[in-house]
Amino acid sequence: MKARLVFRSAALVLAVSAVACRHADEGAAKRAPIPVRVKVVQKRAANLATRYSGTIVPATQVDLAFRVSGYVQHLLQVKEGTTTRAVQEGDVVKKGTVLARVRQAELQQRAAGASAALAEALAAEKQAQLDYDRTKTLVDRLTVSKAELDTMALKLEAAHARVAGARAQSGEAALAVDDTLLVAPIDGVVIKRSVEIGTLVSSGTPAFVIADTTTVKVVFGAPDVLAEKLRIGGTVNVRLDTKPGELEAKVTRIAPSADPKARVFDVEARLPNPDGSLKSGMIASLAVPETSLADSSVMLPLPAVVRSPHDPRGFATFVIEGDGDATIVKMRDVKLGDVLGNDVLATQGLAVGDRVVCQGATIVTDGAAVRIVP
Repeated sequence: MKARLVFRSAALVLAVSAVACRHADEGAAKRAPIPVRVKVVQKRAANLATRYSGTIVPATQVDLAFRVSGYVQHLLQVKEGTTTRAVQEGDVVKKGTVLARVRQAELQQRAAGASAALAEALAAEKQAQLDYDRTKTLVDRLTVSKAELDTMALKLEAAHARVAGARAQSGEAALAVDDTLLVAPIDGVVIKRSVEIGTLVSSGTPAFVIADTTTVKVVFGAPDVLAEKLRIGGTVNVRLDTKPGELEAKVTRIAPSADPKARVFDVEARLPNPDGSLKSGMIASLAVPETSLADSSVMLPLPAVVRSPHDPRGFATFVIEGDGDATIVKMRDVKLGDVLGNDVLATQGLAVGDRVVCQGATIVTDGAAVRIVP
């Protein structure tokens, strides 16, 4: 019995020792420095600018449609070497050039009928005028009563009205014949052609899109913080893959209200394009200087940003303090500005030269010991 008690006591001592060793190991593990990567906070560049993507569009673009119905009988023919072909996308046209024509035979017949009706009305008017003049002479001679003259006057007025109506119908028929021609309203380039010879069109059918590309516009969407900084007449720097360097575009329009879905303001900036090298649909990159930022702003890596425990809407970062085995991190609240690529502007809370945790910020705590790894 005594031997059994001695054995149990020894087992209890071994178990307690094992538990103590395990807690000691766990405590040592907790105290082990956490490996982190660090980045030194840099001052923002003096020429810092935010970039936005925009699209090149013509400064002036006209959609042409037929005003009358009928079959397309003719398209503008363009010489190409020794042959000719129908006008197509990319061709340059001059103002006043006839691009297409609808068959005129039916409308010409209507115009001829309207002209004949006008001639008939004019003849009737002339006869009514003669009758009126003759009756007036007889009234002056007291041969007929004045009531007869009043009747002739009413007939003459009716003849005048019929002439006016016939003249209007004749003019309308003549305009319909003219409307069979689709004429270029500006000098420009054909962007799109939607009809062929033989196509049956109705009034309002789109046929051509013509654009003046000697001047183009860069159209981009700007958030409200940017729209407030832009002014009509101001300039923005534009960069395109097809041209070296930057081009200066003049802001010509800022939408008065934001798009209800995208929540951005449409902004247009004009660029001269005398050689036509800027094509509709090209992508442009716009650099907008951030002139309103404080000079104390510094660049903070996005991975270094964490939520502040003091403010559910605020942000913080972990700053390195000490060196060697005494290296620890301290949480510091920061005020952030615009996001620029993989960095964000910190307008308050940091200074140039501060070392922040850029990898491992989600696993460290305030005051934790860390080990800086390359």
